[in-house]
Amino acid sequence: MQKKLIALAVAGLVSAPAFAQSNVTIYGVADAAVGFGSHGDNDFSGIVNGVLSGSRIGFRGAEDLGNGLKAVFTLEQGFDIGNGAASPSVGDSTFSRQALVGLSGSFGTVSLGRQYAPGYFFGYDATASASVGPQSILSSGAGMTITPNSPARWDNSVAYTGTFSGLTARAIYSMKAVETSANPDDDDAYGLSLDYANGPLAVGGVYQVVQKASAEDQEEWGIGGSYDFGVVQVLGSYQAVDGLGNLKGAEGDLWQVGVIVPVGAAGKVHLAYGEYDRDDLNNRGAESYSLAYTHALSKRTTAYVAYNNTENESGVGNFGVVAGTANGDDSDIFAVGIRHTF
Repeated sequence: MQKKLIALAVAGLVSAPAFAQSNVTIYGVADAAVGFGSHGDNDFSGIVNGVLSGSRIGFRGAEDLGNGLKAVFTLEQGFDIGNGAASPSVGDSTFSRQALVGLSGSFGTVSLGRQYAPGYFFGYDATASASVGPQSILSSGAGMTITPNSPARWDNSVAYTGTFSGLTARAIYSMKAVETSANPDDDDAYGLSLDYANGPLAVGGVYQVVQKASAEDQEEWGIGGSYDFGVVQVLGSYQAVDGLGNLKGAEGDLWQVGVIVPVGAAGKVHLAYGEYDRDDLNNRGAESYSLAYTHALSKRTTAYVAYNNTENESGVGNFGVVAGTANGDDSDIFAVGIRHTF
């Protein structure tokens, strides 16, 4: 069913009338690496999907409505380049990464659908939100929604994005699942972020809340920043969560720092380190570090080599890049790959 829907979407979107009316763009990412690693007592070797960026195909378009107003849409599906399967797979969804439509103008963009929460863009990370980066691994493993992963994709949402003189504001309200109970807002979620960029300096903050019926709210916030000195860029962030997993008293925090060092005109060395502490469990948690080199072969193609080691002393959380990492297991991975954007 999913393949038929995607085929119909492609056929409709690439037809001449559609292009003429709404300036549709087909875009995507193909990212794969050969990886070798371990998780606990198990070894791993094979193709690793989406190391620098998740592999995806998408369609975006805009129609000029006049007076500076545009109708916009985005439909985006991820896939595992190793086997072609949908990723993330959410039920029988066809566009599980993004599916939205909205209006854009000088005021910004207001959109409706399955969309990124502000925490998805919390990117003060030397590995640029790569799957082998400490911030991505630790936030996802801990169950946070301020993460560059699926927990920051929210269904049935209304979102706003606007940029003014270097300041970008994002806000979202998600009705989550369609409810028919007496209190349909019991599982809603909302978030807000502000980011400011001016020359070599960038700073920002984000706040998100995820509700669950008859349970504690999961409340999160984070601050981050970066400064580019030319010979090196320094980045870092701190984030905290209360009511983790919608459990009362479950608290944790995550901090990470890193540097990006240019090598010639096309290369970069990325080094990052992060720690996650589960405050209600005597500060037990996990720590992770990554070392990577990326080389731009062209404007759209990047070759890379990366290593990550993640130690999980807490016995809670699923930390690591390699699938199958269990509570308490350490993991490491070495990957050599290529990313092409189109």
